[in-house]
Amino acid sequence: MPRTARPLISSEDLETIHDDWQALHATIPGVTPFVHPAWHETWVRHFGKSAGASPIYLAIRAEEELIGAFALDLAMSTARTLGDPNVRDYGGPFATPGMEQEVARGVLEWLLEDMTPAADFWGLVAGGPIHAALLEASEYWGWKVTSEPESVCPAVELPARFDEYVASLAKHDRHELRRKLRRLEAAGDVQFITVTAPAAVQDGMDALFAMMRASRADKAEFLTAPMEAFFRDLAATFAKLGMTRLATLMLDGQPVATLLSFDCGGHRYLYNSGFDPARQDLAVGLLSKALSVRDAIESGLSTYDFLRGDERYKFDLGGKARDIVTLHLRR
Repeated sequence: MPRTARPLISSEDLETIHDDWQALHATIPGVTPFVHPAWHETWVRHFGKSAGASPIYLAIRAEEELIGAFALDLAMSTARTLGDPNVRDYGGPFATPGMEQEVARGVLEWLLEDMTPAADFWGLVAGGPIHAALLEASEYWGWKVTSEPESVCPAVELPARFDEYVASLAKHDRHELRRKLRRLEAAGDVQFITVTAPAAVQDGMDALFAMMRASRADKAEFLTAPMEAFFRDLAATFAKLGMTRLATLMLDGQPVATLLSFDCGGHRYLYNSGFDPARQDLAVGLLSKALSVRDAIESGLSTYDFLRGDERYKFDLGGKARDIVTLHLRR
């Protein structure tokens, strides 16, 4: 889009902006599911009240066409990205490619006009287009800005074939993956089954939760009743949009690992997973993720994103760390 006019920014009800927001989201390569309007609707529905959130949805338009949007929480004197980084791996505004600077300037201009004295934008990919645009806009509008490391999101760029992916791994990791795959295949009949229909996804969520609890104590503690309800709703909501993938690794007809992921913008995002500890000897947790990578390649996706955390398996499977940061803006 040519930059012929100064963009206009406004605060709007999410219901009003929803269709334009969703349409813009569908056009952006590499866009994450965490900036889809349905994400915000689902999170607010489950946690908005308990978190004391005061959501504000900003729309940035150029010549009446939406070029960017941002969901903010203005419950405190400091504006912050709406949501919770414990369940939302990426944050920040999103924009039509090439219009990030206009969107970032528009967001900070709106905060100035609202007389907001401070803002915390979390979940930004360090060095990414939005991160760079917010730094430029902060200087443009005279905000003081500091950066704080948050986490890493390891991801791997996918080749055209699974054997090329395996060959790209470090020598030790490549050898171990091939060895473990052979061992699993020798142990019995192996199937990797993926469901995408909303009803099938809902039917499979109990098995996912059971394996999440069984595989790690911290996941069991995290899976409170409200969190389960949120995950169920999110998986079903994204399934209706064609994004949810609930995959199960089966051995001799029995589930031994389950993964919940979202396909969006040509990327696959591994959101949650669990496995049967009784089959840990076969490395079913690791191999279920390797088979999910294979499925993503066969589906023509360009990137597999393991999302937040520096767990060893993410790097064993070829993930390259991307730093996630928070920008603190003050007047």
